[in-house]
Amino acid sequence: MIQLKKKRGLEEISASSMSDIAFLLLVFFMVTAVFFVKEGLNIQLPRKNSNPTLVLRENIYEILVAGETIKMRNKVLGTRDYKDLAEFRKDLNDLEIPNLEEKVALIKTTGETKYGNMLDALSAVQLRGFKQVSVKRLK
Repeated sequence: MIQLKKKRGLEEISASSMSDIAFLLLVFFMVTAVFFVKEGLNIQLPRKNSNPTLVLRENIYEILVAGETIKMRNKVLGTRDYKDLAEFRKDLNDLEIPNLEEKVALIKTTGETKYGNMLDALSAVQLRGFKQVSVKRLK
């Protein structure tokens, strides 16, 4: 008589420790990962008991960013209107500004100004090399 072998069922692998292994791998990669931190705006706030700094009017470059329009005003330079940020950035880079370390860029903005336009104007001023930048929101 021929005996038939019983088919054995496949043995199941215990998955109870799988979640522990996944958690340990997650912790390992989080600890060993390198996170890149972008440098934000370098802002120096005034000290608590400091006196306000007086700046001559000819050392102030006023930049008005209102909606889509941009105006730059200076006592020596006069007032210039720009259609867009690219034209403003080009003119600002081409401008001959002696003693740039003493100059102050005063960026004025209104409520209808887009956030991106404001940041673009601020970055253009910083890339130009102004050491002192002040921002004022107009009502």
